This record gives sequence, structure tokens and C-alpha cells, in this order.
Amino acid sequence: MTSSMISAVPPELSERTLSLCHPRDVASFAQTCRGAYALVYQSSDQYLWRTLFLDYPFDDPRLSTSSSSISKVDWRAKLQRRVRAEHIARSDGDRCEFVEVLLECVHEAAPRAARESSHNISWITTILTLEESPWIERFLRLGPFDSPSIKYFASDAEELRAHLALSLDHGVGTEAPEKLRVLRRMSRAYVYDLRNYTRAGNWGPFIGAGDSINWRHVNAIVTVITMNLRDFGIHWPKEFKPQAIVRGLEACRAYSASGSFKRSSLDWAGVEGEWMRITCGWNPGFFDDGYQEASRLLLLNLRVISVENDPEVLEKLPDPSRPPITFGGTMRGFNSDSDEILNRVVRGTVRLMKDGNIRWSFFRGVQIGGVCSSAGVVGAWSGAHHGQGPFWLFKAEENTPKEGRRR
Repeated sequence: MTSSMISAVPPELSERTLSLCHPRDVASFAQTCRGAYALVYQSSDQYLWRTLFLDYPFDDPRLSTSSSSISKVDWRAKLQRRVRAEHIARSDGDRCEFVEVLLECVHEAAPRAARESSHNISWITTILTLEESPWIERFLRLGPFDSPSIKYFASDAEELRAHLALSLDHGVGTEAPEKLRVLRRMSRAYVYDLRNYTRAGNWGPFIGAGDSINWRHVNAIVTVITMNLRDFGIHWPKEFKPQAIVRGLEACRAYSASGSFKRSSLDWAGVEGEWMRITCGWNPGFFDDGYQEASRLLLLNLRVISVENDPEVLEKLPDPSRPPITFGGTMRGFNSDSDEILNRVVRGTVRLMKDGNIRWSFFRGVQIGGVCSSAGVVGAWSGAHHGQGPFWLFKAEENTPKEGRRR
């Protein structure tokens, strides 16, 4: 094929034809002649690559609710990275890039209002469950990061694991795979080690004076609570579980939490409403085979008290449209015969961190997923008697019972 033959066909028709092909075939076509190369890579707009990207299909990143909003999308670069990630998954390659691409897909998943299900989430799930890619499970989903060759991507991988909430890894108790049982023991050791709660980390899963998230800590908390709830089996129904455990990555999508579309315009974080909070405790000797942690379910009713509106404060925020929210409310035991049936007053703040993550004070936790996600908030609690443990806070569904019996 010659350049003259390419030029004889209207570029709109050529682009439309190419848009029906796989990106790899488009790249091969571009190598046939100068005219083909110019059509594919030197067009004045990115119509072809945008069409290829959206028809792959992937979610439109322009719909993302990430605070670092996307003003101009490099469709070609995004699609090339994702196709390359598929190749890495099936063979091998830059695992750091692989994890970065998957996290990008999580962050750019379409909000719940835009689509019933997310193309990005479906793609990630397919990639992570490829049977011909054993290295993914060994080094990403469950394997410890103790090899010098893979430590460089550990933080991103821990963040991805935290969002997955073991939804792709099955097993409970003695029937769980050995790797999952080892991961549980490692997570317990990390979560209940008081040395991991310091002033520098704001006594929670943070680093850098509380300015960044310690994803290793967050993932350990997610693992501990998830495995504890699996031990309860049918005695802890799914309506009382964080949706990340029930629905996996789909729960991480923005505005997937109950009541997200009924909230006040000032309540950007979806604070107001009924919440449930799972807390876990420990005692010495939890490495014994028969050990089970204490897990409790609490019911909270939160309301917005005030929203920051000082112009001088707002102009210094990473996103002035999401100012700090001060909230208050009550918390009590869920079970009617509990010794915690009396309401306790709670008060705290929700604010956007510099990296775009959402941090909750009082609970000392971090939002998993996008704004108003049903995945909820994961963090650490402490008591008057120096107790310390993990918690998971999540919005109650509208039809979820608000009172129960002791389990």
C-alpha cells in the first residue's frame, strides 16, 4: 500500500474503519507506509484514539470525580498503557507500570450515576483473574513484598489490594489457602503492634505527619476485618458488611453509597445519615491457632455541623469545591441487649488530602475508593485503657435493619 492510495480515501472514512479494529492492528497498519503513519499518529485531533479507547471499552475519564480533574486526556497514551498492561499480565514486564495502570483505572472508574456497572472495573477483574498469569496472584494479590526486585511497587500494590478487599481470594479458617492464612497472621501482627501507632502518623494509618496514607497499614486492616467476618459466616449477614467485601471494586466507585443522590449540596462527602461501624479487638496470644478476635457492630447517626467557607482557607485547599466538613452525631451498640445501647456523642471532620484521598478525623481513617463510595472508611480506634484496633465505617443501606440481637 502506498501513501497515494491512503490519500485517495477520505480520512474520516479511514479513521472510522480503523476505529473498528484492535489497537494493536491499528499500530500495525500505521507501519505500512508514511500516509498510514501520519493518519494514525499525526492527526490534528485524537478522534481515532478516543474512539478506540471508549469502544474497547473503558470508562470515560472525563466523568471521573477525582479531585485532580482531567482537563485534557491523552487518549493514545492511556490506551497504549492499558494494552501494554494486558501484555504484562499475560507474560511479564514492568510490574510497577502494571500496578499504576490498574490503580489509574480504579480512580477513573465511572461514578455510579453514570453507569450501572463500570467498564474499568470489569477490565481489572478480568486481568487479575487470568489463568495464564500465575505471577499476579503470587506477587500482587497475596504474596508478601519481601523480594528486592518487587519492593519498588509495594505501596501501589498495597493500595490496590486494599481496594480489592480480598474479593478475588477465597477461603476461611483452616480451609483457607496457606498463603491467605499467612497473610492474615502478618496483617494481625501489623495491626495490633502499638509501635505502628505514632504521633508522626497521627495515631492511625498515615505517614509524613499524617499528610499521606500508609497503604500497607490500611490493607492490613482490611485483611484483618475481612477474614474475621468470614469466620462468622452466615451469622454475619452481608447487609452488615462493608460493600467492598460483598461487591469488590464496584463498591469503590464514587456515589455508590446509599443516599448519595439525596444529600445536601454542601455535604460533598456524604456524611449525613445512618452508618455502621465494625470494630475488632485483641488480647495477647493471638498467634495461637484457635484465636478469634472480638468483633462488634455499632450504629451511628451523623449530621453536618458546619462547612468551611473562609476564602483565605479555601484558596489554599487542593480542591476548594470540597472544603473541610465538621460533623457530629451519636454512636451506640447495634444489638438491643448490648451493654452499649446508650448513645455516645461523636464529633470530627472530613477533609481532602493533598493527594486527593479523603481523610476522616475522630475515626482516624481514610476513604476507600471515590467520594461517597460504599466501600467506606478504614482506620484505627483507641480506647481509654490504651486499647488499639482496626475499624471499618460504612453507610447503612436504606433497607438494612437498624437493630439486632447479640451474635
